[in-house]
Formats: sequence, structure tokens, C-alpha cells
Amino acid sequence: MKKYAIAVILPLVMQACSSGPDYKEARAKALELHDKVMIDSEKAIRNRMKLDTLSSKLDSLKQVKPGLDTGAASQRITVLRARLDSADEQMNSWMRAFDAELGDKSNDEAVAYFKEEEEKIKRLDSAYAGVIKESDAFLSDLKQK
Repeated sequence: MKKYAIAVILPLVMQACSSGPDYKEARAKALELHDKVMIDSEKAIRNRMKLDTLSSKLDSLKQVKPGLDTGAASQRITVLRARLDSADEQMNSWMRAFDAELGDKSNDEAVAYFKEEEEKIKRLDSAYAGVIKESDAFLSDLKQK
């Protein structure tokens, strides 16, 4: 009976003494969020291409839509393109700096690193979401005018 009790209790005690979450879980969460943001990055690239095309065709668009203020549209395109470029550059910088390998880090250090990286990628996600929403609205508004 003692052997049975020890066999049941020992794994529970060992599990209770483990030091927090596993770094693999933290890394997986950060990479999962990265994958979502990469999809947003593709949307941002498509919007950037649409804005580039639109920018080069403002004069012909003015003929179709005489009420269009091409000066204001051009300024808005410039601002949106700059914000899309900024989000892309931030993403590229994050990817260059991200290190999925542990090196000499302990589990706790690795968990802390991957959680910090997850927070960074969350900020990137917010940046992409905002500029994509804004550029989508602008492009949609131009179609309606």
C-alpha cells in the first residue's frame, strides 16, 4: 500500500514543484500570433498596391468623379502608404530580432522572453489592424464617390 501511495503522490508532488509554464507553450503562442499578423501583412501589401495604383491614376479618376479633391486624396494616400510601410518595417525588424532558439536560457528566462515577444507582436497586430481598417475605408469611400 505504501508503494502504491508513493507511486501516486510522487508525480503529483513533482508536478506541483515545477517552475511555471513550459517555454514551448510560450513560444507556440508567440509564433501563432506571428502567423496571424503575417496574414495582416499580406492585406497591408495588397492595400499598399491599390494605393500605389490609385495614386498614379488620380487624374483619370478625377474625370470619372469630378467632385473628387485630388489634392486631399493624394495627401491621404501618402499618409496611408507611410503608415503601411511603417507597419511592414516594424514587422521586418521584429522578425530579424526574434530568436526562436533557447541558447543558454533557462526555462523561466525563455518563457519571459517569449511572453515579451508576444507582447511586441500584439502591438504589431494592433498597428496593422488600425492602418488596414483605415486604408480599407479610404479605398471603399473612393469607390462610392
